[in-house]
Amino acid sequence: MSSLHSRDRASAYATTVGAWADSLLLAARLFLAAVFLYSGAVKLLAWQAAVTEFGQLDVPLPVIAVTATVVVQLLGGLAIGLGWRVRAAAAALAAFTVIATLIGHPFWTFGGVEFQRQLTTALEHLAIVGGFLLLTVTGPGRLSLEGKGRA
Repeated sequence: MSSLHSRDRASAYATTVGAWADSLLLAARLFLAAVFLYSGAVKLLAWQAAVTEFGQLDVPLPVIAVTATVVVQLLGGLAIGLGWRVRAAAAALAAFTVIATLIGHPFWTFGGVEFQRQLTTALEHLAIVGGFLLLTVTGPGRLSLEGKGRA
């Protein structure tokens, strides 16, 4: 009888976790998407400032680089937020974030307080990459265009 009771409790726990999992995956996707949608929109609205910033970072062909960045950030952010082709979008945004972090926050070239600031930013970006890696494994959940609410 205790074995049956344990199975019932395990089943109830799994059902509860499953219900929360979809909601939490949706929240995680929206939080991750917000970063990229905002950043892409800012670059689009302040185009010349973005091109100037990329030039100051010695990014080759800054106009093309900003264009590609805006496209990746906006389309990737939309895909993650809506839950469409999430595994591919998450992998692409993870790779993009690693590259952008290495270019934009080379903490190893600084000293003192600026080193700490750049390292902190790089580590925050690493956490974002971790979120994307989790999405590549879990997928978007049921509350998504891919899941369409199916059980």
